[in-house]
Amino acid sequence: MIYFDNAATSRFKPQAVIDAINYDLRHSANSGRSGHWDAVNAGIRIEECRSFLKRQLGADDGYETVFTKNCTEALNLAIRGSIMGGEHVLTTTNEHNSVLRPLYELERQKLITLDVFDTHGKKIDLKEFGDHAKNADIIVVGGACNVTGVTADLYQIGRIAKRNNTMFIVDGAQSVPSISTDILGCGIDMLACPGHKGLHGVQGTGFLIFKKSLSPKPLLVGGTGTFSSSVYQPPQIPDGLEAGTQFAGGIYALSEGAKWSFTHIAETRKNYSILTQTALYNLKTLDCTLYSDETTTGVIAFNVGDTDSSFIAEQLDDFGIAVRSGLHCAPLVHKSLGTQDQGAVRISFGVESTMKDLNYFCKCLEKIIRKLK
Repeated sequence: MIYFDNAATSRFKPQAVIDAINYDLRHSANSGRSGHWDAVNAGIRIEECRSFLKRQLGADDGYETVFTKNCTEALNLAIRGSIMGGEHVLTTTNEHNSVLRPLYELERQKLITLDVFDTHGKKIDLKEFGDHAKNADIIVVGGACNVTGVTADLYQIGRIAKRNNTMFIVDGAQSVPSISTDILGCGIDMLACPGHKGLHGVQGTGFLIFKKSLSPKPLLVGGTGTFSSSVYQPPQIPDGLEAGTQFAGGIYALSEGAKWSFTHIAETRKNYSILTQTALYNLKTLDCTLYSDETTTGVIAFNVGDTDSSFIAEQLDDFGIAVRSGLHCAPLVHKSLGTQDQGAVRISFGVESTMKDLNYFCKCLEKIIRKLK
């Protein structure tokens, strides 16, 4: 199969990731719960992963890393864990439901007021966005849109947040590490990421890096392996935000995947850029409707006339090509693009994607388009 669905989850896993999972399966132990060597060793690997992610993403000792089962949980921890009641929150129409649903639910509960800035499916207009941010207590944006691949200028948005003394939360699901992310340099208060996309770890892993001074409220309470004499959740971080058994093998694999990903980031970005530029050109020659124009993240959304996007995806699947169609869990993007009924076909490249794969995709798509005429 030619796999062009890497924005959903990366297909390629470095050998070190596979080895990490295999090691954990052979040495299973509950980190932080026992004093024997395998349990201690699992705990050491988890702590090493925390430190590595902070260093690579530009955080200092004033920040903490907590692990979650995915980016959605990390975003819920960041958003729901920060709300005290009465906050005014600013986000955009470029966001995934992992951002939108927690915010809309909080608005429905009358715990916040919500301002959703319309990007019209494009890059955030910083001047207009800055005007909206003047009254915001919290800003939540994604580093890149999962539908169109359009990126956000996190540095400038961070400056806007700092100028207004506003908390700045970033969804890094589609941007880390393909877009350079400097937590301190951008003034990011909280950064949520998955482990299974650009960092080439496995599903079931994610993390939130945040300022220790913010102390978000836990989503779950339960066993932590610490302060066990108390029936109340300990306030200490990270313990108090990581109730229950950790996915030690997944975190070990995330550590190895992240190391590989950051080491190979220059060649990955170059490959994405070349493939995306070529794909955009070929899709234009096929008279497809394009909704993407950036080359950084390797994500392209398009349609073939008024044909339902799911039909195109099914036809491509018959040729052994995996893409994604529909609304991509981002309804406001499609509302802005006018594609809420048709959806869109999304291709998203990975580190193993080649020009040969792309040429085959274009030939197959051309055959499908000819049949439609």
